[in-house]
Order: sequence, then C-alpha cells, then structure tokens
Amino acid sequence: MDQTEALPDDALADILGRLEACDLAASRCVRKTWRAVVDARGLLLPHVLPHSLHGIFINYIDHKRPRCFSRPTAKKPVIDGNLDFLPGYDEDSNPIVDHCNGLLLFKYWMNFCVVNPTTRRWEPIRYMDDEGRNAYLVFDPASSPHYEVLLIPDVPKKVILPSHDEQEDPHDSMEWPPSLWMLDVFSSSAKKWQNRSFVREGTAAGTVTSVRADPLVPRSMGFNNGPRWRCGVYWGRSLYVHCRGAYVARFSLTGGMYQVIKMPEYIPESKPAQYLGKSENGVYLATIHYVYQIRIYNLVESNTQIDWVLKHYVDVEPWVSVWLCDLSRFKKTWTLDGDDDKYEREKGDNIGWNFDNENDGDDDPDEDRREEVQDEKEKGKVGGEHNGNQMVENLEWDSDHDNDLTIQEEYGYLPHDFSFLGFHPYKEVIFMGLPSFVGVAYHLKNSKIQYLGNMRPDYYRGSGNGFYESFPYTPCMIGNLRKDASWSERRG
Repeated sequence: MDQTEALPDDALADILGRLEACDLAASRCVRKTWRAVVDARGLLLPHVLPHSLHGIFINYIDHKRPRCFSRPTAKKPVIDGNLDFLPGYDEDSNPIVDHCNGLLLFKYWMNFCVVNPTTRRWEPIRYMDDEGRNAYLVFDPASSPHYEVLLIPDVPKKVILPSHDEQEDPHDSMEWPPSLWMLDVFSSSAKKWQNRSFVREGTAAGTVTSVRADPLVPRSMGFNNGPRWRCGVYWGRSLYVHCRGAYVARFSLTGGMYQVIKMPEYIPESKPAQYLGKSENGVYLATIHYVYQIRIYNLVESNTQIDWVLKHYVDVEPWVSVWLCDLSRFKKTWTLDGDDDKYEREKGDNIGWNFDNENDGDDDPDEDRREEVQDEKEKGKVGGEHNGNQMVENLEWDSDHDNDLTIQEEYGYLPHDFSFLGFHPYKEVIFMGLPSFVGVAYHLKNSKIQYLGNMRPDYYRGSGNGFYESFPYTPCMIGNLRKDASWSERRG
C-alpha cells in the first residue's frame, strides 16, 4: 500500500511543494492522486510562469545577430541564449523586435518568428507588409498558452503635393489616433491574421500635424536612442504602447477599446529620450535629460484618473564620466551567449572577464585572468559546459549583493554617453551600458550600483558600435509553439 494515500491533501501538497521543478513535474507521472493534488493546487505554476530575470537580449548596431547577456546560474532548465536555429538569425543583422512573458518576437525579411528560448520551441508567422507599422507581442501564460501579434500604424507620412497645387495634405487636420483604429492582429489560436477594431475612449493626442512635430530622434540623445526602444508593455491584460506624439496608447485586448495617455506635462517641450517598461509596480517611464539625468515615473491608474507619478531622480554623470578600472576582480559576472572567439571560449574567458581597456603597450590586459581561469579549469573548478558556454561552481549571481561598485575605487575622466537598457521586471532596478560596454545595474531605492560584466561581442570594434535595442528576458515554460530547435529551416 502506498503510504501517501493515507495523507490528507494539504499534507501531500506541502510535501510535493518542496520538490524542485523537474522532480515535481515527474511526480505527476507517478500516481494519479499526486497528479490531482499538483494540478488542483497549481503547484507547478510558480515554476513554469515567468517569475525571474534571466538576462537581457540585445540588438547591436551592425552586428550579425542579437546576443543574450545573462546571469550565471546553476538552476535548471539551462537556458541557451544563442537562437541560431531560427531562420535568418545569423544573417543581415536581423533583430529581435519585442518580448512578452518569456516569448520573443524575431523579424527577418517578410517573416516573424515567435520563439521561447527556455523550451527552444518556435514557429514562423508570415505577413505581407508591415510598412509604417510596428509589431508588438502579447502573451499571458497565466490565462492561455496562445499569443497575439499586433501591428500598430505610425502617424501617416506627409503627402508632398505638386508646387502648383494649392490644396493641403488631407491628413494634416485629421485627429490622431483615429476614433476607430483598425489593426492587423495575428492570433496563434486562430493561426491567421485578422482585422480588429479598437474604439477610442476619451480625446485624441492631437492632429496629424501636431503628432508629426514630435521628432523621431530625441534632442537630448544621439542617433542610437530613438523612440521605438522598449515602448511596448503588457500589464493587467492591457497593452501599453509608446507612440510618436508624446503619448501612450493603452489597448484593452478583451474590450476592444483604447485610450490615449499623455506623457508628463513638460516632456512634449523638452523632447527627452523616453523608455517605457515594466517593473515592480506596473508600467514605468524613464526620461533622460541633459544627457546624464534620469527621471523615473510610475503610471498610477484608478477608476477616475490616470497619473504619472515621479518616483526617482538619478544623476549618472559620476559613473559615465570615469574610467572604470580593476573590474577583473569580479568573478561573478554576467556573460554573452555563444562567444564568437573559439580560442577565448576554450580558455573559459567568458567567466569573470575584464572589459576591453584600450592598451597602448604590447601586454594583453586579460592575460592574467586567462591564466587564472585555465588554472581553475585544470583543478576541476570549471565544469558544466553547455553549448560552448562554461559555468563555474558556486558562482550563482546574487542580484542584491554581488559586485557593488563605489566611485572612490575608480579613476580618470572620460565624458561619454550611456545606454539605457531597460527595467528589471520585478524590482525597482534599471540596467545601463556605460562607456566601453560596461554593463551595470542601478538600484533605485538605495542608489547602489552593481557591475554586471562586459557586453562587447568578440571582434566588435568600430566607431559606430553600440546598442540598438534591448529586452529584459523572463523565462517561461508555457507556450504552444509548433517547432523545436532541431527543426530549423536554416539548417534544412
């Protein structure tokens, strides 16, 4: 007789709930009573739904493919951020264009791919034309294994009429966005594109002319910081989209309604770089002023009003204006997936690497670290190779305590811009790229800054190098995608 049959359901649920995710999933196959308890109590949901940050997927300027910059962990499942099984992934700098709750949306030519890096399953989506439209991915695994992709139109372009024609562009005086907004939406449950209407609640953002006046590139930042970055957030069964014209459109996907949410009042005049994202308390907005000053807002919604509440003010100039040194002392660093340099990979140099300092002499600034890692490997401290990536025992990253930086430890003056990489989805933390591709995390509540690692891919050096877009990634084990990594169109 099975002794567990005599246990009350509460006691059995408490015992099973102590198992690791893989063992808990296996327990469902042992006995029907165990399966019933696991399913009825939802014991697997905390393990399969997004609940932690794995890393950041980054699109680089003029680089052959996106890269995943991720934290070291010994937890299972092991996630390989190299998605080279996708068609077009290693070709022509094709980008990742969105992320939502564990799924990524990858674009190549006249196709999208929806992919789950955790399960390494994917499927293509074919479309005819996305000219003048941006794609957004919506996935709520707590409600359904299916996803949707929305194509949201930009403001109409200016029609250039012949010089002798006295008529004005008919679009100029139209309100934008329109009262009835027609969008192309792909539904994975229906497996086809559909035309869906959304009715506007409240007023428009303005006229087409006034929306066009909003510059495509913010005045306060350079070319690499356009408004398309990080401008889609799924929260509370609504999709929030940062649109040209200094407003956010909130789409209610169940009600077929949408609403225009204006930015904080002073923003339309100063035109700073703006980044929409999801963090601890919902929808957040980061605005960058005078190159180095960041203001963090939280969108607070009630039945009667919607307000942007200023929560934090950050001045990053002290960190952007110094030359960070001696970073090789940190061994618990984040790493880039699939190191391009096979020699470096064999040496295990993706663990605790130093960032790429400019070196005027003949000495290799990373040689000492290379020899140190090689010694660790020979002593058996390095192991667990996964698709070319080395893991070191007991180097689990602590997001609250590891690699703290203090400005007193650094030296030198190096004025330079920085890159805003996104929000931590579960903590009030922002990620930034400092000069020389130094990745850091800034804790908004206590102003602590942590060194993450070197974000520069191998052989990636040039005057135009930099970040194009980035997407914090939260793993998920749910999602109905037809193909797995072994079924690759690129590999045949």
